[in-house]
Amino acid sequence: MPEPTAPKSLPVADDREYLDMPAERRVLATAHAALLAKTAREVACELPLGADIDDFRRVLAAEAKP
Repeated sequence: MPEPTAPKSLPVADDREYLDMPAERRVLATAHAALLAKTAREVACELPLGADIDDFRRVLAAEAKP
């Protein structure tokens, strides 16, 4: 019996090409996502190794307040 093969997706040069938005807006969305990822990394680096999602949320909320 032949082995099943996974369906192949269409090759996409940029994973975001499927988004129906102007290029300028796509650039802004990418920059925003990068900023969010940077903030999450900084908060995660401050937490102890055994921290859970509630600890992460608490630190993130505390830093967001002026």
